[in-house]
Amino acid sequence: MPDDDLTPVQRSVLLILMAEAREIPNAYLTNDRKLKLDKNLRDGLEKRGLIEVRKEKSGHVHLELAERGWRWCRDQSWEEVPPSPSHGGSAAYTILAGLRRYLAGNPARTVPDLFARLDAPLDLEARIRKAYLELAPGPGRWVSLADLRPKLPDIPRADLDRALIGLNRAPDVSIVPESNQKLLDERSRSAGVRIGTQDKHLIAIGL
Repeated sequence: MPDDDLTPVQRSVLLILMAEAREIPNAYLTNDRKLKLDKNLRDGLEKRGLIEVRKEKSGHVHLELAERGWRWCRDQSWEEVPPSPSHGGSAAYTILAGLRRYLAGNPARTVPDLFARLDAPLDLEARIRKAYLELAPGPGRWVSLADLRPKLPDIPRADLDRALIGLNRAPDVSIVPESNQKLLDERSRSAGVRIGTQDKHLIAIGL
């Protein structure tokens, strides 16, 4: 489903969710951001996989950017200002152009990194990404899991393995076996994670 037909309200909601970098109540958009997101517009964003929607028994609705929504926000930094924008729309796309310049000068950073809330604890996936960036000489460079695991000493082995398996599905992540098994010492071999039918020993993020 194409995203070029999103309404100005839908575009604004996605950019607000990007900046908030957290789950927010739908009422927050109305009361605090003075933006009314009707149900049909909200459903349209959810069907496109741009947002995740959580509904409470009380009827309250909470919204958060999905992974595809983060990619949409990132990609908007390369787009021209939409036709007939409001004054706010013009300003938003000017800011997005600045975001593009910032990310181009800081290739190890991502849009979620930029808007991460300092008061929120990092989830395990975010901690893995952070540990990788501390070890890798650059985005997309290979890092041994034997070096990565000691950066997360408080995480049980089984939990870290599950997180790595899940992270391997992300479009910017690759976890592979060492192509030359003779190079594996016992430390590297034992640090591998079983994905499918293979033990894998190297991770790259930011491909």
